[in-house]
Amino acid sequence: MNKIRLGETMKSQQKSGIRLICITLLIVVITMVSAGCLESTQDQKSQVTTTHDQQGKNPATSMAVTTRTTTAPAPLKTTQSAPAPISSTGVIKIDPISDKKTGDTFTLSGTTSLPAGTNIICQIMPDTGTPPTGIDGASQMSVGGNYQVTKGEGTTNRISLAVNLGRLVPGKYVAIVGKMKGDETSGIVFEIGKDYGYTYFTLK
Repeated sequence: MNKIRLGETMKSQQKSGIRLICITLLIVVITMVSAGCLESTQDQKSQVTTTHDQQGKNPATSMAVTTRTTTAPAPLKTTQSAPAPISSTGVIKIDPISDKKTGDTFTLSGTTSLPAGTNIICQIMPDTGTPPTGIDGASQMSVGGNYQVTKGEGTTNRISLAVNLGRLVPGKYVAIVGKMKGDETSGIVFEIGKDYGYTYFTLK
């Protein structure tokens, strides 16, 4: 009987020891898990605190900066056309004439596809606001004369006319140069045919 009780007592003590070990292990595991969660929470709090402190020190890092670009209106372009040579058919082109003064003398020049030796006529008369179409025989305030085309280079010949502005008063004028009408057989008349050119200038 004593042997049986002793064996039961030893088995009971072994079971109690195993339970104690299990309980101890369980407590250790719970402690470790709790410690890990606590550290993680503290790390998160630390990170939040650090971020908040950095933003407090550098407010610019937490602010969105908006840049507005203002486009200034482009300046208006003013177009000033230079007085270019004008021609009715392109056969005669007169070079631009700069502003002149009363009493000036100058050479009116240009180019033409007319043959050298062709008779041409020139007249400088007041600008009426209407493009000229020929010589104005009724103009009392004009200068003019008859000339000939001179040899140029290739198919481009030259026009060179001496002009004296001594009889003209200040104002805006037009210079017209054209081929004389007629020929040697029909007689040359002081009129301009369909081939002519003109340009404007100011007399001061």
